[in-house]
Amino acid sequence: MTADGHEVGGRSAKSAGGRSGVGRPRDGRIDAAVIAATRELILETGYPALSLSAIAARAGTTTAAIYRRWSGKAQLVHEAVLDAQAIGVPDGSGDLRSDIRVLVETIRDMFDRPEVRVALPGLIADTVADPEVHDQMIARLAGNLTAFETRFGQGRRGGDQLPMLAEVVAGTAIFRILVRRDAALDEAWVDEMTEMITGRWPGPSE
Repeated sequence: MTADGHEVGGRSAKSAGGRSGVGRPRDGRIDAAVIAATRELILETGYPALSLSAIAARAGTTTAAIYRRWSGKAQLVHEAVLDAQAIGVPDGSGDLRSDIRVLVETIRDMFDRPEVRVALPGLIADTVADPEVHDQMIARLAGNLTAFETRFGQGRRGGDQLPMLAEVVAGTAIFRILVRRDAALDEAWVDEMTEMITGRWPGPSE
């Protein structure tokens, strides 16, 4: 295994969640313990100080066991804080404003969790440098958000994986977390985003 964990037993660490499909069967208890330890330690130490050795110790396992499942810290944290479970898309109400609000709430629910807010700045930086984790993050967002596009009659541009509306709302939420770290993604934010999208910009005299 190399120091960065990209080689395990002479083979590259596999991913699909970073997991190898060879060897003995995976123990799901280890996976769950590592994910739980990662979420706990992010809140205690922050992302930059988070180490796989500390996660392994908290989870009662080894760093080697982690590297058999994930290619490194960025991939593990991505899976731990951005839940793979798709957020359900309710049936359309027929009211555009209500449906846009559901989209904004969906994105708020994805990002407005303590472990996500703490991990996001460092995770984004590492994700940009890791094409594999970057593709996983986009795929996860696409899986949760593109179901909205047909409701609004909005397609994707060229090879884009996300519709523009999802990019606008998700980008605004991420920017708010990165730049205004203590700013809330609360009901007021949801209301303002919904009005901004469905309404009109105020004129200079208003």
